Amino acid sequence: MSTLLSIERAGLAYGLHPLLDEATLAVTRGERIGLIGRNGTGKSSLLGVLAGRVPLDDGDLHRRDGLRVA
Repeated sequence: MSTLLSIERAGLAYGLHPLLDEATLAVTRGERIGLIGRNGTGKSSLLGVLAGRVPLDDGDLHRRDGLRVA
């Protein structure tokens, strides 16, 4: 399968509250994902990272050229 986007060793925090700590994720073509969690645990922040709207504090985001995240 072809990887569309991935994050590696991702770190993201707001103040002293870490949302992502060394997180890794890969999304391949045709794959469906869902996010489940309590309020304030970073679901929207993770989606913002994947869309390129929220910068990571640490780690790497890789997106396939021409990929549009909506």
